[in-house]
Amino acid sequence: MKFDVVTFGSAFVDVYLTSKDFKIIKSGKSPTGVALCEVYGGKIGVEKMVITTGGGATNTAVGFERLGLEAGCVCCVGKDDWGLYVRKELLREGVSPLYIQQVEKHTSYSTILVSKEGGRSALVYRGASNNLSWRKVGWKKLRPRWFYVSSLGGDLNMLTKIVRVAEEKGIKLALNPGSKEIAAGEKLKAFLPHVEVLVVNRQEAARLTKNMFKNREKILKDVGKLGAKMVAVTEGRKGASLIAGKEKIFLKAIKVKTVEETGAGDGFGCGLVAGLIKGMGLKQALKLGVANGASVAEEFGPKAGLLFEPEVRKWLKE
Repeated sequence: MKFDVVTFGSAFVDVYLTSKDFKIIKSGKSPTGVALCEVYGGKIGVEKMVITTGGGATNTAVGFERLGLEAGCVCCVGKDDWGLYVRKELLREGVSPLYIQQVEKHTSYSTILVSKEGGRSALVYRGASNNLSWRKVGWKKLRPRWFYVSSLGGDLNMLTKIVRVAEEKGIKLALNPGSKEIAAGEKLKAFLPHVEVLVVNRQEAARLTKNMFKNREKILKDVGKLGAKMVAVTEGRKGASLIAGKEKIFLKAIKVKTVEETGAGDGFGCGLVAGLIKGMGLKQALKLGVANGASVAEEFGPKAGLLFEPEVRKWLKE
């Protein structure tokens, strides 16, 4: 099967819970300065529960399909009911299941506690996603126009194989590294000269460039020197920047009523790359990424708000 893009990364089942009784407090003991806390031993009433699939590989694959591209997904699920649920949802969205691996472990799972402001805390079990194996991928059959790589749980052997295949076959590579890849530091940077588009948030860009988070201009200047042909830096509700050589573009975020933010980064990344695949100019592709991320934040879960191709024109006018 001929794909426009093949995605790599995790596949999750996500359960979202929201309650008016979730308490957010300021705390010096929290890395972010804010914590979601509840009474130990108590019971909390839940107003809403949403069960869906998540994970970078499945989120972006569905995003590409909805934007009119043929997508395949390289991920790993368990031989359990949750694994079947993931496969069925991908099939329903039109994503090819040919490269989904299965192992005896449980499918990756997370419970996400959502505050009334849309912020969240997640309890994550990576399970089967940690068993994604480069040895089980049918590399000889894969010849898409693009690879889109999200978090690999720190598996640089998989990333090495992806880069080599991309180089051999002339496949363009987009990379949205996870926290464990970012933590690899210099090892990750060695891959970046082979990357067409690097997608990171400002905090990740600060770590890669060894700058203080507050030094925004220095971060944007240095991240463009890491080797990737283009770098997109997201800043949440502030907007996003795209650095391509000497060209730098910044777009403000589109104002929406935020319901829940999980998957907004995946929505941004696949929107941006879909725009490039479709031949859009840099600014229009960046705007599609910003719009897709904003639309995701309007719904519960990482997929419900992903844009369909007929909606794109309306959002690009926002």
